[in-house]
Amino acid sequence: MLSISSCSVDRTTKLETPFVTVVKLIDAEQALHLEDARQYIDVIQVYTKLGSENPEEDWEKLMKFNNNLGKDKKFTNAFGYRDYDIEETVNGNNASVCFKAKDDNASIKKIITYGLEKRQKKWVVVSINYVK
Repeated sequence: MLSISSCSVDRTTKLETPFVTVVKLIDAEQALHLEDARQYIDVIQVYTKLGSENPEEDWEKLMKFNNNLGKDKKFTNAFGYRDYDIEETVNGNNASVCFKAKDDNASIKKIITYGLEKRQKKWVVVSINYVK
């Protein structure tokens, strides 16, 4: 009698990197799951840095505007990750995730940088820098 066995071991790693946090934030915001999105962003800190006097209200209005805009046939609120090189930099409890255009001839080379901070073993977006 011949017995064949495999010694393979399944290994699964739960990713909670800064990039994963940004993806989850973008997904929750696009779906208007704002309570879920709050897990990934410090709304008050981010929108205060952007000049808002009413951060929570302005964030919700912007998310609803983007969602409604995405319903228009001319526009979409879906983010095309495939069009960008994504750079993640981690320095201790701080990190950044930057989206840069793959096309060298693109009019906008870098569109957005998310700044993150590690809080209680989870990454949270604390700044968003939009490049014009």
